[in-house]
Parts: sequence; structure tokens; C-alpha cells
Amino acid sequence: MKHNLGIDLTYIMDDRPSGIKKHGEEIVSGIVKFNSDYNITVIVDKDLEEAYKKRFPSLKVISQKLWLKNIRFVKRINRLNFVKSIKTSKIKKENLDVIIYPYVNPNTVLPKKTKKIISILDVIPLDEIENKNGSEYNKIKQENIDLMNKTERVVTLSNYSKKRLEEINPEYEGEITVIPSPVNIPKKTKKISQEVINSESSYILSINSFFRHKNQITLLKAFDLIKDKIPNKLVFVGRPELDSPSSGYREIEEYIKKNRLEDRVIILSGISDEDRSSLLYNADLFVTTSLREGFGRTPVEAALCKIPVISSKETSLEEATMGEVFYYENGKDHEELSSKMLEVLENKPSKEELERISKKLKESYDEGEIAKRYIEIIKEIMEEGKKCKELNNQ
Repeated sequence: MKHNLGIDLTYIMDDRPSGIKKHGEEIVSGIVKFNSDYNITVIVDKDLEEAYKKRFPSLKVISQKLWLKNIRFVKRINRLNFVKSIKTSKIKKENLDVIIYPYVNPNTVLPKKTKKIISILDVIPLDEIENKNGSEYNKIKQENIDLMNKTERVVTLSNYSKKRLEEINPEYEGEITVIPSPVNIPKKTKKISQEVINSESSYILSINSFFRHKNQITLLKAFDLIKDKIPNKLVFVGRPELDSPSSGYREIEEYIKKNRLEDRVIILSGISDEDRSSLLYNADLFVTTSLREGFGRTPVEAALCKIPVISSKETSLEEATMGEVFYYENGKDHEELSSKMLEVLENKPSKEELERISKKLKESYDEGEIAKRYIEIIKEIMEEGKKCKELNNQ
């Protein structure tokens, strides 16, 4: 008899591209392709129900209207997607044996009687709080501990994140499993829309939302140092996040204006997946300057597209890129970064080397391989439940 598996995507509230959106969708895609043992139900936001029925036509899709739909940021946690998850009663009605939560925050509602696999992607909200002994830090720390203690298995995306969770909850007796995010090679499209960027322009690319910890200001300053030595423009792609107290967008805007970089720096937001992919494939160089990541998806995507990548070594980024791209040591050192950018632009890796890196990352982050690891955990949880039931019946 097939078991019933649920995958909760209610944290996805609109169609805009994002790393955590792709993370959840690609977990579903992988499990669909390589699963024959489970009846799968995908739980989504009501406004996206029809879209996901079209995307996953072979699956049962149920929806929940989210009463906090329009609240995207909350001061006390400074996190994306403050959202109440699907009601426990609706999960009970579906008779699900296991639910995978690809993304959770302290406000996610976890059913008591259904077995759960939760993915805690990072602990960035904690790392951003300066006072590690204050009430805000302790509150968020306790919320993460409570989430871990309410589930059968905790998944995180990197060994770095696993170590941080162990530091936060040293008394946790369960298992924390590292399963990276699946990352598919972006679909290659013929050209970039003229409305996005002049297709004849050569450019350096960075894709990240404009949170301060993404540290785009360091890249901007580095570019400013070398702009007269290179023909490239600098293209930022990302949401401004102006309704967040953690947004760094205004600083970027002010620096561009103050240093008269308007004709060399382009900021794009809300572009299509097709244009995003075209930008990746046609860039001369991709740079990420992030200071905190639970994984680090965008440099992996860029390397999959066979373009040179420079990354900071902060948190999990070197782990996610498997030590295969170019790095600079101090995430906030724009002079060091500018030197590395010149070095890579003047001495680009060979086509064969970029092919090798792309192939290695493709094999490591293939959605089918990632899905198999989730399926293995589900089997372990079901077997543990079966043994407990047998013991209780003795």
C-alpha cells in the first residue's frame, strides 16, 4: 500500500523568482520523477493553486488561503515570508503520513500527529543580531529550538548550517541531515530582451536580493576602482526589499549617484526567468559578495552556465561551490575583490575547465539525486514508526 506524502509550499506567496521558491519546487520535481512509492499531495497558497496544478499535473494540489498574505516582513524576526502555514485540521483531513517542509520559520504550524521533515535553511536572523545575550536573540534562538524539537527529522543545506544549528541547540537528540538544495541548469534562451539590457553590452553580473548581508556595496566599490580599466558594465539583479529594515538598496542607489556611475551600473528587478537565464549565460563574470548564506544558490547556477565565478568565502559559499570557483578572502574588502576581478577578466578559465566545473556541480545538485536522499529519510521515518508501533502492541 502506498503511503501519503505531503510537500508544503505555502511559504511561496507569488510567482516572482527566488532561491527558496526554486528550492521547494525542485524538491517536488525530483521526487515526482524518481518516486513510485508515495501518493504525493502538494500544499500551496490559494492564489497559486491553478499555477501549481498546471506545473504538477500528476499530483494532487490543495490550497490554503493565508491570512498573513500581505505581511512580508516582521520587525522582530526580519525574515522573508512571515506566513501562517496550512491549518492542522486540513492536513488531518488529507491523511498524510509524512510532510516535507522545504522552508520553515518560527510561525510555521506543524501538525502534532503527522510525521515531519523540516528544512531549516539558515540562521541568518540570529547572526544579524549584534547582542547575543539580548531578549530578541534568545527569543529567535528558542523558536528555532522549538521547531527542531517538534519534528522527526531536521534537514539543512550545508555542513556550515548544521554546525550552527548544533551550536544553537546543543541538547538536540535528533538527527540533523545535510541535504543541499537541488539546482537545475537554467534553460538557455537565445537572447536577452532589449528592454532588459543592450545585448551587445559586455557585463559583470550579480544576482541577489538587496539585503545588507548580501553586501552588494562591496562589489559596487570594487567595480568603481577598475571601471576605467575594463569595458564591462555591472548588472545587479534582485528585489530592492525596501519594506525591510535590512534592505541595502538605498546605499547602492546613493553610491551610484554620488560617483556618477549611472551609465555603467544597471539594476534590474522583476525580470522573467528567461531573461534571468540569458543574463547568466551571456555574462563575462559572475560575482557574489554575500556575507551570510545557508547554502549559496546563485554562484552555483552561474557555474552551471559555464561562466567564471568569483565568490566570497563567507559561511557556506565555498562549501556550496565545492572549492571550484575563484574566491577572495575578506568579504568586505573591495580592493581585494577588484584585484581578483581584473585577474579573472584578463585570464579567463578555458572552456574545458568551465565544462568540468559545470559537470561536477550538475552531478552533485541533480534534483533526482537530492530527491533520493529525501526518499531515504522518509523510509527511515516510516520504518522507525513501524517499529515503535510494534513495540507498543507487544
